[in-house]
Amino acid sequence: MRYHVVGIGGTGMSAVARLLAARGTVTGSDEGRWPLAEALRELGVTVFEAFDARNVIGADVVIRSSAYGDEHPEVVAARSAGIPVWRRHDAWRQLAKGMDVVAVAGTHGKTTTTAMCWAALRGGGRDPWLICGADVREAGGNAHVGSGSEMVIEADEYDRTFLALSPAVAVVTNVEHDHVDHFPTREDYAEAFLAFACRVVPGGTLVACGDDDGSRALADAARERLRGRADVVTYGTSPECDVLVAEAQTDGHTARAELRLEEGRVPLALAVPGVHNLRNAAAAVAAARALGVRPRAAAAALSSVALPGRRLEVVGRAGDVTVVDDYAHHPTEIRASIAAMRPAAARVVALFQPHTPSRLRAFFDGFVAALGEADAVIVAETFTSARERPDPEGLARRLADATGGTYAPDVAAAARALAERARAGDVLLVLGAGDIREAASQALALVAAREGSAA
Repeated sequence: MRYHVVGIGGTGMSAVARLLAARGTVTGSDEGRWPLAEALRELGVTVFEAFDARNVIGADVVIRSSAYGDEHPEVVAARSAGIPVWRRHDAWRQLAKGMDVVAVAGTHGKTTTTAMCWAALRGGGRDPWLICGADVREAGGNAHVGSGSEMVIEADEYDRTFLALSPAVAVVTNVEHDHVDHFPTREDYAEAFLAFACRVVPGGTLVACGDDDGSRALADAARERLRGRADVVTYGTSPECDVLVAEAQTDGHTARAELRLEEGRVPLALAVPGVHNLRNAAAAVAAARALGVRPRAAAAALSSVALPGRRLEVVGRAGDVTVVDDYAHHPTEIRASIAAMRPAAARVVALFQPHTPSRLRAFFDGFVAALGEADAVIVAETFTSARERPDPEGLARRLADATGGTYAPDVAAAARALAERARAGDVLLVLGAGDIREAASQALALVAAREGSAA
């Protein structure tokens, strides 16, 4: 079987390609050279550096990224030749056949929780397969070909992709309205998550955060809908949670707590900061427990786990200034990231790049409030994905004004503005899901040049 992947350089599609390469022959295409695609060449994957209808010749299945529509030349060529065209969720469904799937969903935190679920299962002696939305240090990339019967998948709600799965364990970290281009109302969004929760196989488990209003409401609705067909387990710091995160402490570098479960108390110590990451770890312990891993073994396996790429990632230090890169692009995520850094910083200086005009427009007031938690703010021009046109309303500039911050028209200007504001003891926190990471590296270099050293 030969699979051809359109958009193979992207995070989601490169992960799919890595797993498919263990089951057949894979080719793929993208515009230019992409690091994730280049890494696949070592597995024998043929990567074309330009889209061309001829690339699909000889393929048995063509799989296209959600970024590309029916008019894409390779999709048109495949259909003209009678080659089946799959979306990412069709590939998930194929890969998940015969597997015990742990599907991790949620508006925020699903990448980190996916990595932690994978690590927790490994703590029980399992070797699960993995599809994640970022690089996982312990896996050596964003995917892992396992030898076991479990598969951990970061289950994206965008375009209702997660409804392709029938998980043994469904994890929901939170449910907070997002992706307004696909879910115009909160009710649309909540309804999709309920449909996902109800796809748990008979005898399976829904693991839901009891600290989040949307996830807690989902757990209540799922109990009613599932009617005993599957278990519902809640986790969090709220006293009524089934897996209670008690005595939570974080210092900006690490975090610790005690997990209190029906079978006893388990110490949890993480090498990463933030109460939100203690919740993510509790979800992982609960998910692994549902598949037979002892909670103490699962928790122990999480003690040295690093966060996935671009999740509170320390880019470097110059003098007494630390530069941290983070994927946060929703108000709740921004607030959590600033809070996680606060104990380790004299000041938190936030550089934020909004991700798509539709999200910025929908949650403008929330962004103002969340960025207000920082000591100083810089707002870079909005990143525009393949799905949307550039912002015609100047919303990024308006956001800078509303936060009392500084507007930067591009990444280079944002890096200069960030470096200029750096003082001893500061954490420079770079936030966004677009191409803003480069500003973190540039700002670090500028501060290092000023300080005369870098670490």
